[in-house]
Amino acid sequence: MHREHIIEDGEQLRQIEEALRASYFKNYDPAFLETEAGKEDIKANVFRRYNNSLTHVVPWVARHIDLRDKTLVEIGSGTGSSTAAFAHFVAKIDGYDIDAQALAGARARLEVMGLRNTALHLVKADELVAALRRNHAEEGADIVLLFAVLEHQTIRERHETLKLCWELLKLGGLLVVTETPNLLHYTDLHTSELPFLHLLPSELYARYADRSPREGFGKGFANFAAISVEELDTAIMRWGRGVSFHDFELAIGKQHGRYLVASGFEPEMLSWFDVTLDEELLRHYFLFAHVDAPLGFSRVVLNLIYKKHDSPPPELAPPPESIFVADKYLLREQNFVISNLNERLAAAEQQLREMLSSKRWQLGNLIAAPYRKLKELLG
Repeated sequence: MHREHIIEDGEQLRQIEEALRASYFKNYDPAFLETEAGKEDIKANVFRRYNNSLTHVVPWVARHIDLRDKTLVEIGSGTGSSTAAFAHFVAKIDGYDIDAQALAGARARLEVMGLRNTALHLVKADELVAALRRNHAEEGADIVLLFAVLEHQTIRERHETLKLCWELLKLGGLLVVTETPNLLHYTDLHTSELPFLHLLPSELYARYADRSPREGFGKGFANFAAISVEELDTAIMRWGRGVSFHDFELAIGKQHGRYLVASGFEPEMLSWFDVTLDEELLRHYFLFAHVDAPLGFSRVVLNLIYKKHDSPPPELAPPPESIFVADKYLLREQNFVISNLNERLAAAEQQLREMLSSKRWQLGNLIAAPYRKLKELLG
């Protein structure tokens, strides 16, 4: 379904890169764009996110809804990677973003690719909900896509967005949340690349930020003492702090899990986000502590599809059938002990063989033989 639209090389790829450099990247530091991080950022925006959307997200969503003739609302459409991927298959897309340069890049991409079934909307963060309600409350939407966006919203924005998106969905419609970092994990792989930083209070976060290996990240908090706590919280959120099951429970309701039809353990997602040590440990804890949340919320990256339906809860794809990593580590320790005992036993056997083959032992055994025989005769 999607392979024919993959972009790997050629003239179209060159045109998209040229268009994004002239729009989205035009105010970037040219020196940064020549670094490895800058080159990776260009690749991600030009083709990698688009191809990932086609390879993983589009078929994953298509499992649960026929994309033909459907309307899709995308929040946080950015430079249009996922917008373009879905535009090949749905009837219409309305994309919303707060970044004017990102939307300029998206328009340039869609123009190069000849995709005409999209409408892109620039909104202020605090006006997003009002714009969504104004534009879609009457007709609703078949699909709402939140691709790597919720982690960049403040908590209030996030909950208002999720709540309204759920309301806007038609019966049978899908709320798709993908590539969203899980707040509950040990290492912040999304933003700072540091363990536990995203879990710290904001001031401590800001003070410690300069330890991050990510270029330019720590400098963003150098003057944190000069701004208010609220401004600091917002600045951290805009970088991306993570989302957890608590957000969905508060926005959609306590029984949000009954609407979940995909939780990140499907083949499309497992081939994109491999199982990590972090999530195996968290999944183990979810089961051990009877955490009242779907196991999809134990993954490092949240990939979730909610379906607005009145039918009984669906059968979710189960986690991979494997021993938890925690158990694997225990097994490794047990194997180490067994291996150590085997080595000691082998050393003892070698020592015994050497002793039995020695002339001293053979002479002593010869001298002791009559005494053993006499002992046997005497009973």
